[in-house]
Amino acid sequence: MLARLWIALVLFFCAALPAAAEEYIRTYHSEIAVAEDGMLTVAETISVNAEGNRIKRGIFRDFPLTMRDADGRMVKVGFELLSVTRDGQPEAYHTERVTGGIRIYTGSEDVFLDRGQHTYVLTYRSDRQIRFFPDHDELYWNVTGNGWQFRIATASARVTLPEGADVTQTAAFTGPLGSEAKNARMQDNGNTAVFATTRPLGEQEGLTVVVGIPKGVITPPSATQEKSWWLRDNMDALIGFGGLGIVLLYYVWFWRKVGRDPARGVVVPRWDAPEGLSPALVNYIDNKGFSGGGWTAFSASALDLAVKGYLVLEDLKSSITLKRTATAGGRGDGKPMPTGQATILKYVDDSGGTLIIDKENGEKVQAAGSAFRQSIEKEHRGKYYKSNIGYILGGVFLSIVALVALIGFSDMEPDLLALLIVPVFLSVFFGLFAMKFGRGLRSGSSVGAKIVSVIILGIFGVVALSIISTVVVSLISELDGGDHWPVYVSVGGIVLANLIFFFLMGAPTPLGRKLMDGIEGLKTYLTLAEKDRMNMAGVPTMSPQHFEKLLPYAVALGVEKPWSRTFEAWLATAAAGAAAAAYAPGWYSGSSYSNFGDRIGGFSSSMASTIASTIPAPQSSSSSSGFSGGSSGGGGGGGGGGGW
Repeated sequence: MLARLWIALVLFFCAALPAAAEEYIRTYHSEIAVAEDGMLTVAETISVNAEGNRIKRGIFRDFPLTMRDADGRMVKVGFELLSVTRDGQPEAYHTERVTGGIRIYTGSEDVFLDRGQHTYVLTYRSDRQIRFFPDHDELYWNVTGNGWQFRIATASARVTLPEGADVTQTAAFTGPLGSEAKNARMQDNGNTAVFATTRPLGEQEGLTVVVGIPKGVITPPSATQEKSWWLRDNMDALIGFGGLGIVLLYYVWFWRKVGRDPARGVVVPRWDAPEGLSPALVNYIDNKGFSGGGWTAFSASALDLAVKGYLVLEDLKSSITLKRTATAGGRGDGKPMPTGQATILKYVDDSGGTLIIDKENGEKVQAAGSAFRQSIEKEHRGKYYKSNIGYILGGVFLSIVALVALIGFSDMEPDLLALLIVPVFLSVFFGLFAMKFGRGLRSGSSVGAKIVSVIILGIFGVVALSIISTVVVSLISELDGGDHWPVYVSVGGIVLANLIFFFLMGAPTPLGRKLMDGIEGLKTYLTLAEKDRMNMAGVPTMSPQHFEKLLPYAVALGVEKPWSRTFEAWLATAAAGAAAAAYAPGWYSGSSYSNFGDRIGGFSSSMASTIASTIPAPQSSSSSSGFSGGSSGGGGGGGGGGGW
């Protein structure tokens, strides 16, 4: 009998140990005083059992800084922390911004709590929490919040209206977010309403109360107050879209002054380069800078040197070899050698007369390409095309100021700032796509059509990035309604504006515009059908010499294949003769192709890519009265908390 008694006692104490060591909220009581101007003064008394597990230094309390008003709009509420005490004594605390609100930490980093019960009192004020309806006003208040990490043994609240006002009706909801359970008792007496749960609340469960207030007790906000609140609610949009508008106005203004291209002239087919331009300069002027990283111009220049007798090109599939000819003078035309071609010859000579373009010589090839581009840009920068980089830098500076103001004055939480990478990435993606599309239109459309196309694509990009970034951000941050969307759209729009106007701000000089018209005429000739070419007055007769002379220009303009096939078709005619049919250029040797057009055209088109490959890689929007559509977690207040 005695043994059984001892066993029963041991089992009893063992069963009691886990309960004694549990960390939980013993009581949660909230005193809510409603002032005539709608300001709430709240004193939350939270008694916790601390065991040094999650509650080591104190507790933290999260308080939302937004709520939905009677019209379902997400509005920003005020919050002022008045005092924090623990066990009747002032307690140290600090705050930080968190997603959707503010977090209050009680205690200090280097002070640990004694185990046992501790009672905290957090007193604060909050405005804009009263909801105004046509037939009544109400306080719809989430007393505890639904985000606590601990269970709550008992929760209660007392709401006190201004003197002389009587509570018209009450409601209470308990349980997890969205629950309509009513495990609470309610009692109202004059201007006071008291609420208390009838069962414990588990983790992530809370108590929400609704108190009806007669019309006229709470003074509605004045016009001045409503304007102030409107500015508070829309500060992100005002700063963001205002900054975006200023950046766009800046760019449009200066684009109209310095970035508009001169009027396009009449394009007439021609069979020579305007002003005797080299193939590299033709590529440079036509693209308003080098295309393909400059390797297309490099390839065209090497081909021109070979045609003129300075080099022999060997195509070995995986590499290309530039060999100096035995005669240093080549078959030059007596004109000074273009600086870019002189640079290529210098690197070939410095390499012992043979420059092998493959991965093993990638660094040397990269150096040669860099020197080639610099020599041309140094001689011709600003002559044919003005990048107007100063105006672009001004726009970038203005954009930085707008972004700093947007992020600095926004009430965006620090943990959401990292998500700005979403609209930035989308802006860069759509911006580069729009620029590529615009460059593609350059050859075949008017200036107006090109600009309109780029702007339409840019607008499409803004719309798409706003939709996608809002969806992504809402999913990641779980924001109620995505109230930070103006920040993301504005940031994306400013980045996109800079990318688009980087493309649009540059403009040809009058000389450059004239040469571009001549280059367009040369491209037209190189791509004309044979019957159209034959109908032109004064057109040169096709011959190996004529073909070779224009082949480097065809490469520079990206039309080497149609030009090569035109020559191949001529070779097949009786007029070409047996000697022409056996034509094989002495300046080129390489892989055999099925026909000449494929052999020369294929080599020319792949030369730039072959060279480049050798280079080392661098919440719901509606709302309703808390009496007709209320639930746990609705209204103002809320949040949650835990220990630290």
